[in-house]
Amino acid sequence: MFITSSIIFYPSLAFSQSNESQKFQVLKKDGTERITFPFTAINQQRQNSSEYIFQDPILNNWILLINNNISYSDNPEAKTVVQIKEPYPSEKFIEITMFGDKLKKFYIAVNTNETGYMRLYENTANGWYSDNPVVLTHANVQGLSATNGKRTVIDNLSLDGFNIGSINVYGKDEFRLPDSASTGSIDFEVLFGDPSKSPLYYVPLIMLVGVGGLVIYFVVSKKRSLN
Repeated sequence: MFITSSIIFYPSLAFSQSNESQKFQVLKKDGTERITFPFTAINQQRQNSSEYIFQDPILNNWILLINNNISYSDNPEAKTVVQIKEPYPSEKFIEITMFGDKLKKFYIAVNTNETGYMRLYENTANGWYSDNPVVLTHANVQGLSATNGKRTVIDNLSLDGFNIGSINVYGKDEFRLPDSASTGSIDFEVLFGDPSKSPLYYVPLIMLVGVGGLVIYFVVSKKRSLN
């Protein structure tokens, strides 16, 4: 079972909306924060990236879902680069790169004070999927794990803790390059705090109930057929 969109787990929740910045839309509720960057953020260059700074850093235990709904230009270098950064002065960040061409190249890298910049995962064909989110999870004990929307590509990598301080988004390495995106948006949803208050906490129970129901159905059907 893959998470196609976290909204399916709590369609009735009422979020508060903030329009403090024209660059993105922010929706908040206890233990959940959703940030939507418009496609114009993807057309920014690296030195002038769009940045969302969390009012309070997200400490260590969190789940981050990235839904990429960007329509890209025909430029083979069209891409979205996402940097999830720790609060200053830490130099630690997680970097996700999603190319928009038909190959949908996909990279994951980290930068730490000890090792510097290091690419952890690279897939040059069908690396990410627009119909399923990229999911990052981090916990004190388990470390960092990541899925590309279909399967786990990083599992339990220790980063000696990771607190989310900001999210940076851009798409051009240099100003002279053509724009990467034409329409759409990219959504980030972070779940944190007490896991029992998160809708995702109940997914295993929902799956268990569903599987149990199927087992009972097949047992009853088999008995009827034997009779």
